[in-house]
Amino acid sequence: MGTYNVRYITTEEDEQNNWANRKTRVVQSIRENDFDVFGLQECSPDIKSYLSSELADTYSIRYFDPKSASGTGNHESMGLAYKSAKYTLSNWHYFWLSNTPSTMTLNNDTGDSGSFTRGGCCAILTNKITNTKIFVMVTHGCLNAGSREAHAAQYEEMEKQYNPNGYPSFFVGDMNAQPDDPASVTYRSYWNDAYYYSATKTGPYCTFNGFHLDRDMYTYKKRLDYVYYRNATPLRYVCNDRKYDGYYASDHLPVYVDMKVDLP
Repeated sequence: MGTYNVRYITTEEDEQNNWANRKTRVVQSIRENDFDVFGLQECSPDIKSYLSSELADTYSIRYFDPKSASGTGNHESMGLAYKSAKYTLSNWHYFWLSNTPSTMTLNNDTGDSGSFTRGGCCAILTNKITNTKIFVMVTHGCLNAGSREAHAAQYEEMEKQYNPNGYPSFFVGDMNAQPDDPASVTYRSYWNDAYYYSATKTGPYCTFNGFHLDRDMYTYKKRLDYVYYRNATPLRYVCNDRKYDGYYASDHLPVYVDMKVDLP
């Protein structure tokens, strides 16, 4: 179970870190991490198209565009990816962080910076061999600290609404929050943070490299990407700081956790 912010397409990046030159690194990274299920963030339209095509032999990906009233527009999106040979998807839902979660956030009512609208997507995944069902929710958290705190409890509300049977539950994403952030504290009041409970850990604490090749990821403390869980046991936590030809695939590192869930 993992999460990966793949960095949206922007002219801010230098030549080596623009999408044209790193997109093959992103695909290689996804394949080498060998996620069974993972959340995606910052998927620009061309990124959505490219990943869906390049990974079609292994993964199915459902995207949620929070800037589209239908949730299926052509803006930067988050997504839920899963190995299509192992899982089937059902009960797909998405929501916005607001008092009307089924309606696109208007007039920037999350109070977030810029023109961002925020929300989440979720689904039930069924293992084709064991018939085990799990609930997975993906988000890309608010940049504004007040917005994060104000809307943090909504994820629990959505989980209870869309996972009424209490299947093993996973909440993953770039939360834009450090562990001591009030929003993180709220998340941990319902889910567990796999980083703290995994039997073994591999890789750095920090999950954000910012494309800085000289940054010591083992002393830098910016941890933004999480795998939260309920009704499961984390066995191994991995934050993968591998470089490809000397460069990172994204400004965030991929994170995943080997999980044990109870068979039905």
